[in-house]
Amino acid sequence: MLKPSKRFVYFTIRFILVHVITYIFIGVVFMNLQNYASAFVTMDAFANFRSLDSTIVRMAPVFQIFRGAFFAFILYPFYNTLIKSDYAWVKMFFLIWGFSLIGSVAPIPGSIEGIIYTKMSLAEHLIGIPEVTVQIFVFSWFFVKWENRTERDYS
Repeated sequence: MLKPSKRFVYFTIRFILVHVITYIFIGVVFMNLQNYASAFVTMDAFANFRSLDSTIVRMAPVFQIFRGAFFAFILYPFYNTLIKSDYAWVKMFFLIWGFSLIGSVAPIPGSIEGIIYTKMSLAEHLIGIPEVTVQIFVFSWFFVKWENRTERDYS
């Protein structure tokens, strides 16, 4: 059986930790700044969204563990190109931001597909973009800084 390298395991753990922490922190800040509770109740665009009091919505940070691991597994093969390069955190930011938001194949608010296929106004599409952008920005900067400080011999 193929055993994962220590570098891969530590990379994945750090990736998950930074992802979950930034997801929760930035999410709470923007939830209060943009009054998501009110928007979810009053805007038709969010009619199909679950209530913020829903059990599964409250469990979102737990699901982010799996999302963080998923992203780590996808990005790890590009470790040297991404992490060990000039402007690494900027590259990571644009890669994750581009695929997660702008390049999403699902018609989510703020995505190109969402603008084309949903009846939401442009203002409704723009509501979540600052939160997603700030979270990915903070994540990318912090993760790359941490990853580059952990030069170890993983043998």
